[in-house]
Amino acid sequence: MFSHFQYKSVGLKARKPKWEISFFYQGSYYRALYLHDGQFDWFEPAPPKSEQEKLQSQIHELMLFHVYEK
Repeated sequence: MFSHFQYKSVGLKARKPKWEISFFYQGSYYRALYLHDGQFDWFEPAPPKSEQEKLQSQIHELMLFHVYEK
């Protein structure tokens, strides 16, 4: 599980919104752009490939709760 999850809107909230997300996972700090279509654009360093699918699934759940269900 990760901790200190944060998100903020980036750019215009027009047709294709995106958010910058950040969190700590296993002692490392990670950042990414979460795009309107559910894709991730990871900043360096990115989480290990073996962990990305699990993390992305958890982030999708959080974003559904915090952004889309307002």
